[in-house]
Amino acid sequence: MKIFLSLLPAGMLIFALGCGGHTTTTSGCTVVGLIVGPSAATVNHAASPPGNAQTFAAGSRFLGVCPSATAIPPNANWSVSDPSVHLSAAQGSSTTATCTGALASPVTVTATSTDGNLFMGTAALTCN
Repeated sequence: MKIFLSLLPAGMLIFALGCGGHTTTTSGCTVVGLIVGPSAATVNHAASPPGNAQTFAAGSRFLGVCPSATAIPPNANWSVSDPSVHLSAAQGSSTTATCTGALASPVTVTATSTDGNLFMGTAALTCN
């Protein structure tokens, strides 16, 4: 048991580094990454607005017991893997991705934290 407890901090550090390189700790609650929701969506590019778009929101991924005050949405820089998909905002807690044409493969919508922790979260968007 002592060996496990002595290795636990190293394991947590390795886990955190795999999520972007840094952690942010507040009162026993550790932010270890970003999540983007929904994780996957499909829209029809030919539909009239807003049917040709999907809103994505960033959230913090936590380790530990977190108070409800930590539910404040993180600020993120948004990007998309295909330039034919237009984003409503380059920065903020959410963005709306608009499909301007049908695409053969899903595109990746990425949120990157702006607080210097280099956290990233992704979602897939299929434009039919």
